[in-house]
Amino acid sequence: MKIAIIGVQHGHVLGITRQILAEDDTELVVVAEPEHGVRERVARELGVPGISDYRSLLDGSIDAAVLAPINAEKGDIAVACLESGVHVMIDKPATTTHADLDRMSEAISGSAILSCALTLRFSGPYRVAKQAISRGDIGRVVSSVSQRPHKCRPGRRPGWFFDRELNGGALLDLCIHDIDMVRWIHECEPTSVTASEGTSRFTEYPSFTDHAEAYFRLDDGGSAFVRASWLTPDVAPYHGDCRMLIEGTHGSIEIRTSAEVSCTIDTGRSRCTYTDFVDLDLGSNALGRDFIAAIRGEAHPVISGDDVISSHRWALLARDSADRGNLVTG
Repeated sequence: MKIAIIGVQHGHVLGITRQILAEDDTELVVVAEPEHGVRERVARELGVPGISDYRSLLDGSIDAAVLAPINAEKGDIAVACLESGVHVMIDKPATTTHADLDRMSEAISGSAILSCALTLRFSGPYRVAKQAISRGDIGRVVSSVSQRPHKCRPGRRPGWFFDRELNGGALLDLCIHDIDMVRWIHECEPTSVTASEGTSRFTEYPSFTDHAEAYFRLDDGGSAFVRASWLTPDVAPYHGDCRMLIEGTHGSIEIRTSAEVSCTIDTGRSRCTYTDFVDLDLGSNALGRDFIAAIRGEAHPVISGDDVISSHRWALLARDSADRGNLVTG
């Protein structure tokens, strides 16, 4: 299976590609990136040719592509690949506009597979929580609260990252992980959202949003609150203190995945904290394995194209709410 990297504007692309190349009969053949310096550095590091324009690859030269261009360009490139029969693994966020998401939704009706680096579905603590919920350990899930603070480190970021039109904003870039988890953990869809975005710390970038929050009502009557930011102190020994608290009718679950890695299940009768996820985490190559297995028709994907579309749809609707200052329904 011949693989291309299209866009190397975020370091995530290298880790994702290495996961895919860990699978049998996969081969990286080219890096496509318009920015010359970035293209040459990555192509040299990976030992493959570099080209500036990906469109020449859509003639049957490749079977699959890993995408990490500027966020605002992802939708166009993904649609072009999918419509040409090229399978797509895309770094999050998959798109920054409803129009591109609509086109992407149409494109996945073809033969090509779409996946996205919504990696929490493969994380041990979240999988422990999911299993506990499936067993009925905390009864019916009623509500959840998530937080996802990150370090920003502006000196390591490209200029486009601080332009909301090109980046998409914190609701898309960060909250997308937890919005996807709301759908996965609650096992139902949102019906409405109210949200806000703002800038408190990095005010030198006029359109950049360094924190965001969204409150969702769900179709089973439950609720979910997600919050993310670029406000973790630079001196912190961790990238962020990421957590999710899930409340059910008979107990609760707390997940931590960054400053501490744990999952605590409290049923009222007992309280157990898991810190060893060897048997439950799907492993460091899980995202790549899931993508390749889906392409080969060997397994139903953990992250389906429909999941990519639905989770990003609600992230975009949350951003609509933040822009308009009102409740938005799906």
